[in-house]
Order: sequence, then C-alpha cells, then structure tokens
Amino acid sequence: MADGVDRFDGLAEAYEMHRPGYPAIAFQALLADLRCPSKVAVDVGAGPGNSTASLRDALGPDWRYIAIEPGRDMRRVLTRRFAMAPDVHIADATAEDMKLPGGFAALIVACTAFHWFDMARFYAEAGRVLAPGGVLALIRNRRKPLAVIQAFDRYIETHSSETPDLARREARKEPVVRDLAHLPGFMTARSHTYSWTTELSARGLIDLYLTRSTLWGVVRRIGLSRVTADLTAICAELGLADTPIRIDWETTTKWARKRAD
Repeated sequence: MADGVDRFDGLAEAYEMHRPGYPAIAFQALLADLRCPSKVAVDVGAGPGNSTASLRDALGPDWRYIAIEPGRDMRRVLTRRFAMAPDVHIADATAEDMKLPGGFAALIVACTAFHWFDMARFYAEAGRVLAPGGVLALIRNRRKPLAVIQAFDRYIETHSSETPDLARREARKEPVVRDLAHLPGFMTARSHTYSWTTELSARGLIDLYLTRSTLWGVVRRIGLSRVTADLTAICAELGLADTPIRIDWETTTKWARKRAD
C-alpha cells in the first residue's frame, strides 16, 4: 500500500467533502454471514473517513471501529472527524500490516482503496486478524456511464502522461470473487451490487473529479485553473452548466467468511 500513500497528500479535505459514502445495506448485508461473537469492525484504507462514517452508521453503536490509514494527510482529517467518537480508533498502519492482534475482528472491509494494496499480503493479514467466522469484504462505488463523465475521462486521457487508458485502469480496480473464493481458510465468496442515485451541479461534479489522482496528474502538468476551466467548458458544451446532473451509482460488495473450524 505504500506506493499510493503520498499520492493523495493535500486532497484529504476534498475527499471528505466531495467523495460519496456507501449505502448502509452494503455493510448490513454482511451481518447475516457473521458466525462470531466479536463486534469489532476494521476499515482498511479509510482515507478521510467517508467509508468509516458509512460503516458506523450502518452497524450502529454496539460495535467498535478501527479505521486504518497510512497517509498522514488523510489520517489528519480522519482523526479530526472522529475526535468525539470514543467507539472509533484511528490506526497508523497498512493493509499488509494492520498491527492488530490475531483473531481480533469480526469484520474487515476495504472500500475502493484496495487496488493500492499488495493483495496477497493483505489477504494473508486479513485472515490473521479476522476471528473464526468473521467476514472479509471488498466494496467499491462505480459511476454508471454518462456523457459528461465519458467526456471528463477522455479529457484525462488526452492530457495525462501516465493514464492513456482509463477504462483498463478502472477495470483493474474491480474486486474478483474467485480471488476471495480461493483464499485458504475461507468459505464460498459472495457478491451483490446495490444501485443508488445522487444529483450534483456542474461544479459539484468537477469537485468530485478533482478528488481523482488521475486528474491531479493533469493538474500538476497544466495547472488547476486551466483544468477547472476546461471541465467547466465541457459541462457548458453539454448544456449542463445550470442543470442538476443525475449520477447513477453502483456499489458492489464482494465478501467471504473465514471458516469457524
């Protein structure tokens, strides 16, 4: 996970403000598979806490939460966000070395950040930290195709020196059920996708895109004012300058339960 840690320095506040959370059902559905008495949930790669907040809202006050985040800037906002929440502990650790006792957690979730992990080491560490009968879940938000989003992606591809094919890059972020199904000590993996919708202004959509590391590669090359002006012009060309933009999301949860024997 270390390779991606510094990539998001300076973006923590923007992430907190503009990245969406996750639907409660994406976490609540996991509870039916739990077979252990522990009520400790670990959010790995928590960023500024959007996923932790959604997890906490979904599971409620009977649980304890550990938010693991190695990035200093993200952890600064995460710590501030939960300063008054005694049920949330912030940990300076990584997906590959959570620094938690073995058999400690009932639930380990990784939301969207897992493509930055060394997955073999993460899976091994999750297997160590999970209690028998606990659940490991990979959760990802994905925007459905929309003309303005496709135009923004083409813009990134055109101006980026490191991302010539966004579609292929995005596909690599998708968790694979068969990987979970083949984990030693785990039972059959499951998958479910939940659909939901938000509305954003043109500026709100631009702000959301400005939380993407791929777009910040462009910002570093040609400047924030130029990028913002160009994306604003794209929205205007599509007649969206003064119109709410409906964003259809899919949240995919893929999970497996650790064997209890």
